[in-house]
Amino acid sequence: MVFVATSILAGAALVTLSLWLRSRARQCAHWPSVVGQVTESRVDDRHLEMTKPVLRYRYEVAGRSFIGFRASFSGYAVGRKSMEQVVQPYPQGSAVRVYYDPDHPATSVLDNAVASDWLYWLAFGLGFWLLAAYLALH
Repeated sequence: MVFVATSILAGAALVTLSLWLRSRARQCAHWPSVVGQVTESRVDDRHLEMTKPVLRYRYEVAGRSFIGFRASFSGYAVGRKSMEQVVQPYPQGSAVRVYYDPDHPATSVLDNAVASDWLYWLAFGLGFWLLAAYLALH
């Protein structure tokens, strides 16, 4: 019964995440933009089990300064090469177009045209629900 409950909760979390990603990807396509500057762009692989792309950029909205970290609302594949592809278009020191949420300017992306990977997370969430149903019936 513990596995059924865990599968239901995991499925709910992943379905919720997928719907949030879909919503944000659609919203950011209409966000205003400003020019910002990349302050950090690299792949952190000091700990091989925690390799991740690191992207930071600075931008201003209405005289307030913000620091962003998100390239898009899509994820990235595992592996150094995939992570390098995330940061490669944004070399440190370069000027970038920053799309920001007009209601919450601290939320931003650099690429508002990338399709989110929300379907991937939805499929995993539904898979957990199917697993829960299977476990409950057997």
